[in-house]
Parts: sequence; C-alpha cells; structure tokens
Amino acid sequence: MRTILKLKWPIFIGLVALTIVLFLLAPNLAEQAEEAGSMQLPSTADSQKAADILEKAGAAEDTISLVYPLDKPVDESLKTEISAIAKKIESLGEPVTAVLDPFENEELENQLVSKDKKTILVPITVDGTEEEIITLADKIHDDVLEKDQTVYLTGEAIINNDVNMSAQEGLKKTEIITVVLIFGLLLLVFRSIVTPFVPLIAVGITYLLSQSFVAFFIDWFGFPVSNYTQIFLVAILFGLGTDYCILLLSRYKEELLAGHAVEDAVVNTYKTAGRTLFISAIAVFIGFSAIGFADFPIFKSAVAVAVGIAVLIVILFTVVPLFMVLLKDKLFWPSKGASSHKDSKMWIAFSKVSVKRPLVSMLIVAVITIPLLLTYDNDLSFNTVDEIDSSKESVMGLNRISKAFGAGDSLPVQVIMKKDTSLVNESIITYLEAISRDLEKVDGVQSVRTITRPTGEIMEDLYVDHQIGLMADGLGEATSGLDAVQDGLGQVKGGLDGIGGQLQGGSGVPAGGIQAQMGALSSGLQELSGGVGAANEGIGEIGTGLNDLHAMLKDMSDSKSVRDTGLFIPSGTLDNEAFKPVIDRYTFGDESGIILEVILKDDPYSREAIGTVHAIKETVSRSVIDTPFEDADIAYSGISSMNSDLDDISSKDFTRTVSIMLVGLFIVLTVLFRSAIMPLYMIGSLLLTYYTSISVTELVFVNWLGYDGISWAVPFFGFIMLIALGVDYSIFLLDRFREESINGLTIREALMTSMAKMGTVIITAAVILAGTFGAMMPSGVLSLVQIATVVISGLLLYGLIILPLLIPAITVSFGRGVWWPFRG
Repeated sequence: MRTILKLKWPIFIGLVALTIVLFLLAPNLAEQAEEAGSMQLPSTADSQKAADILEKAGAAEDTISLVYPLDKPVDESLKTEISAIAKKIESLGEPVTAVLDPFENEELENQLVSKDKKTILVPITVDGTEEEIITLADKIHDDVLEKDQTVYLTGEAIINNDVNMSAQEGLKKTEIITVVLIFGLLLLVFRSIVTPFVPLIAVGITYLLSQSFVAFFIDWFGFPVSNYTQIFLVAILFGLGTDYCILLLSRYKEELLAGHAVEDAVVNTYKTAGRTLFISAIAVFIGFSAIGFADFPIFKSAVAVAVGIAVLIVILFTVVPLFMVLLKDKLFWPSKGASSHKDSKMWIAFSKVSVKRPLVSMLIVAVITIPLLLTYDNDLSFNTVDEIDSSKESVMGLNRISKAFGAGDSLPVQVIMKKDTSLVNESIITYLEAISRDLEKVDGVQSVRTITRPTGEIMEDLYVDHQIGLMADGLGEATSGLDAVQDGLGQVKGGLDGIGGQLQGGSGVPAGGIQAQMGALSSGLQELSGGVGAANEGIGEIGTGLNDLHAMLKDMSDSKSVRDTGLFIPSGTLDNEAFKPVIDRYTFGDESGIILEVILKDDPYSREAIGTVHAIKETVSRSVIDTPFEDADIAYSGISSMNSDLDDISSKDFTRTVSIMLVGLFIVLTVLFRSAIMPLYMIGSLLLTYYTSISVTELVFVNWLGYDGISWAVPFFGFIMLIALGVDYSIFLLDRFREESINGLTIREALMTSMAKMGTVIITAAVILAGTFGAMMPSGVLSLVQIATVVISGLLLYGLIILPLLIPAITVSFGRGVWWPFRG
C-alpha cells in the first residue's frame, strides 16, 4: 500500500486517461444488448433448432399482424378498404413477402374475421431482421394506415422490441435514480458534503471502465450480453462499491481517531478493512463467475458483473487511498461529529439476545421465516407480455386477438419436420394426417392445421371408410345404369319384333303401301340404332367407371399407408391447382419440409401451455414411428415451445450454477477464515434468507397483485444477487470477529465487540445496496421489479434480522469449535 501511495498520482492519471480512451473507443453496450435480443436460446433447444432448420431452408420468416378492433360488425366499404390496404402493404416490398387479404375468399374470411365480425386480422409475412421489421411497422403506420383509425400492429418481433425499449428506458431511469439516491444516503450517513463524492467518483470510474471492457469482450470473444447486463452493472457496482467505500471510510475514521498519522491510518485501514473488502469482493467475484457455467446466454450475460468486480477491486485499492491521503480529515468536512465512529446501539441490543440467549434468538428467526416459507409455491410465469406496459400497441393487439379468436389461435405451436427429399406425395401425406389426428387428442390442443386440414377441420374425403361409401354409391349408380341399358335393349328387341311383324303382315299389300311401311321401318331402325348406340355408350361409361374403381381399389389394397392410417389420397390429387395455396403455406424448402400448426386451448404464455408442449413432443415422437417421418429432423417453434425450452434450461441452469457457486464460496471461505464450520452456517443463513425473500416476492406479485407467477428469470438472478451480495455482510461481521478473537478476546466478547463496531456499517451498507436495487423499481420492466423485490427484502431481512440474531447465536453455540478443523 505504501508503494501505491508513492505512485498515487501517476496511477490515478493513468486510470482516468484509460477510462476516457476506452469510453470513446468502446462499442455501444446498449446497442449490443438490443442486437443480441431479449430471447437467446442455446442451439440445443428445440425452438432454436426449428429456427435453424427454417433459416437453412430459406424459410426463416416471421409474421406480424394488423388488428382491426371494431365497435360494430365490418361492412362492405371497410372490407374494400382493408383489401386495398393489404395490397398496398404487399407492394412495399422487402421485408414483406406475403399479405393475406381476409376478404379474398370465404375460407380466409372465416379464418381471419372473428365470429362477431368485430375483429379483423391481416397477417403480414416478413423475412428480415428485427430492426427491419420494426422499420416496416413504422412505415405502415406512417404511409399506409389512416391517422384517425385505430389499428394495432403486433407480433413476436414487435413485442420483443417493446421489451428491449422498455429495458433501455428503465436503465436510464435506474442510472439517474441510483446516483441521486446514493449521494443522498451518503450525505445522511456522513453528514458531509465531501464524503459522498469519493464513492461516486470511484464507482463512476469503475462503471465506465467495466462497461468498456465488457463491450470490447462482446466484440472480441462473443461475450454474452442481454438487457440485464447494463442494469446489473449499474445496480451492483454502485451499491457494492459504495458499501466497500463505507467499510474503508469507517475504518479510516477509527484509525484517525486512534491518533495514527494519515499515511499510517490508510495502511492500517487496508490491512484490516482492506482484507475484509478483498475477501468479500472475491466471494462476489466467484458468485458471478459461476454464472459462466450456465447454458442460457441471458443468464450468462450477468457474468459481466464479475468483470466489474475485478475492476472495482483495482479502483478501491488505488483511487480511494489517493483521496484519503489528499483530503485527510477534511474528507468528512464540515461535520466533525461525522468523523467520530459510533457503535451501533441496535446491534448491541441484538447481541444481548443472540450472544447471551442463542436459543431464544434462533426461535425468533424461525417464527419470522417459517410461516413465509410455507406460503411458497414456486409459481413461475413465462409471459413476456407482462414485462411491458399494457398500454403498448403490441400488447393491446395481442390481447384483442386472444379475446376475439381464442388465446391459442394468436400464437400456435409449430411442429417442423424436414428431410432431404420431397415430402409432398400422396402416400406420405396420409401419415401427416395420422399424426395430426393423434395431436388433436392431446389434452390442451384445440385443433391442428396442415396440408390435410388447412382450416383445422378434418377432411372426410381422405378417409377410406368415407371413400368406400362413395364407391358403394358409384356401384349403385352403375347398377342403375346397367338396368337402364337392359331396359333399352329390351325396347330394341320389342322394336325389332314389331318390324318383323310388320314385314310379315305386309305380304298381300300393294306396292305403294309397301313404300309407306318401308319408310316407317327405316325411321324405326334409325331410332333403334340410336338406342343401341346410347346403350353401348352407357355400357362403355360404366365399364370405364368400373375400371377406375377397380384401379382405385387395387391402389388401396397395395398401399401400406392405408393399412397404417386408414387414409387414402388418390394419385394426382396434390397436383390439383386448388391444393397449391395450401401446399405453399404448410411446406418449405422445395417441399422437403412440412409445418403443422397446433392451436392450443390455453394462453400460449401460460404454464398450462408449457405442459401441453411437452405432451405434444411426446405424441409426435410416438406417432412418427414406422412412418416416413421417423428419420426426419423434427423441431418445435412458437412462443409456447420457446417457453418450454426456457423452463427446461432455466431449471437445469439454476441447479448447476447454484451448486458450483455454493461449492466455490465454501472453498474460498474455508481457506480465508481457516474454518470449515463458519462457511457452512454463513451459506445456510443466506439460503434461508433467499427462500424467505422469494416467498415474500411471490406473496406480493402472485397472491396480492394477481400475476400468473414470478417471472422465470427472477429465481436465478435473485439467488445469484442475494447470495453473492449478502455474503459480504456476514464476511464484514465474521472477519471482524476473527480479528478480535485473534487479539485475545473470548468468543462472546469478540462477537459483542464486532457487532457493536460493524452494526452501523452493515445496516448502512444494506440500506444503500437495497436503495440501488430500489432504483430499478421505476424501470417498468416486471422481471427487474421482481428481482429488486427479492434483493431488497432479502438484504433488509439479512441485515436487520438473520445476521444479528442467527449468525452470532450459531457462532456462540459452537464455541471454540467454530474454528474446526484448523484450530480449536
């Protein structure tokens, strides 16, 4: 430290220069986060595999929709206007690839106009980046739609953009509120105009440097980034950095009051509080570094905080000592009272219970935490729409679709099946219908749309039993035709008999009479010829029909698909021009890929929809066995599929990352404290704090505010934040306890002294850190508000209840055994 003090100015100037240069040269972190998107899944996820299959096949298209909310049923003039708008949008060109006019035909009208005729959809197929889609949406509003007409534009890309924009707006609010809040709290704590500037300058340099490093790492090494990256950097670096500064400044005050010279006071501060700070920072660093073992890029994006912690350690050991030496006791000007270190009366009172009556202290903690733990149901929500304000156009549009057409119809699950050869032939398509039939039986599935059922309704004509019925009708008609032919031939015979009679009866008739009879005979023969011809033609038609029927029955008898599925598609059916729009819609990649749209009964964002997706996957895996689709690449797209992947990935990541983090913390704390017992109950107390605080959060947002559940990202980030930050306070207390114990005090004396000395520091630090997370509340992003609730309630619970009551009680109960196995 003395070397750092000698080189303090070159070090400070160098750091400031580096900060400015990197800030000017570094990429824009906010733009990098926006480009990365709000939903990043690993390549092994089903929904990502589906996206990859479609992209490789040149079919990576998206759909946005114009939603017309009407007060009265649509009339003819509006139909004409909407059709014209659909054509105008299609003429815009890229990224528009197709627009469905809901009034082009009766089938589309039934599908795109609600039953009450008061909601109309105009689906727009687009192929472009999210930025291009948003630009298109703006152009449609500006150049195509009437300004005084209420029309919503919605779709997954637009909703994701709204989430990103809300996060960026929330970040700006958080930054401003955080700085103002910290300055105010420090002013209140130290009652000094000068003191608040030291943490703010130190942490400000740290934040700018960290942000620049992270931005470069994203460009150079593909470092993970998301909307959470910057917000967490702000909240944690400003909160934790301020906490560490308070720890250093408080100990510096003690050293000055002990009569030490300024430089000696600084050196002693860093030997004691500096050691505590370093241990704490290492623990936090390990906590956030453990996130690097997650699979999910959004989770991994918080590993940027570990970069920030590394930079923070450097700044706290270089910049802060400079201000200590430079300002001396003027660091606390103008309040002399603030320069005196006061013991915590609250924690002294706590120590009389926890140190002297440990069982009573443990009982108090149990009474407070256990009832809350019993309310916890682990209800999670995957509803991205909840992340943003319901007044957003994209949300209003989606809600209107759900209300008018059913929640599941707005965002179906897509089953993607791809092979290297064409899948569009009659024998293969019958298996497609069999798979659709199995899917329709799944609980939670409303209907299935694909080539064989484009509107979601079963095509009876494809079923063999229906076709056999038609054949029976045909045979009946053939029989009737043969009867008619037989009657005709009978008439021919009668006619011939009549002619013969006439010829026999005319033997004695004069010649002239004979000419009249011959004329009548000629006319009769012509009629008979026509009758025979007609009969012959009828027999020919019947013969052709019977031959066709025979060929069809032969095809049926030879077709394996008929035996497997009970369906039969006659040869040439799919080549019919009427089938072309259907095939275009439900195939891709030159007909080597097929799409099935599964319409769910439940809201696509709901937990029930996730369960249905699991059932859909199991059903498809069974249905494709022994079919042409068995060796196809199969993947699942759509928001429900994506949420299903999120559920699986976040659950696995939580278990793995938490395990690595806790093991890492245990090893580091064991080495630093020279005890295997102390780290166990330190970590145990933090786990108790986390589950109590997540219970409080669920109680507030689910039970009181009526949300479906806690946002899926909250348990992961809430745990990492609370454990990594909360461990600091136990380190503050127990490292001071270790110091007092080494100096010769008994376990009880060392605990009571450390609680008196560190209580104010810990409470102040907890309030400040909770305040920085409180600055996330006005962000308007639900998951951030919930994470802030977990951390705030956890830090206050830990700083005011669990740390002063439970930790000392357990420590004193172990006695000298607390140092096992290194010393007793």
